Amino acid sequence: MVDRFSGVPYSFGALRKVFGPLWVRCDVCRRYARLHLGELRDVDYRTKTFSCSICGADGAMALAEPCKDTGMEDYRLDQRVDPQHHPAAGVKRLTDPRRLRR
Repeated sequence: MVDRFSGVPYSFGALRKVFGPLWVRCDVCRRYARLHLGELRDVDYRTKTFSCSICGADGAMALAEPCKDTGMEDYRLDQRVDPQHHPAAGVKRLTDPRRLRR
């Protein structure tokens, strides 16, 4: 039997409680990293976006380790100690008209 979740609904903490470890992947670089929650634990996961710190492409959140999925065996773990936002990704995120039309 599963106990009740006392955290915030639709939060990263709720996802982690249901699915276990969370991952962020870059489909351009074929890299992935584990998502350590920290300050994100009580944040609504529907309001956050991720980007690659190497190439600046959009990052996707994964519920299972990407290298274990069929067709993604070539993804490699690239855990960075202190990842920084890619400068071009930040500019694109702020100026892309598709993201401004909400």
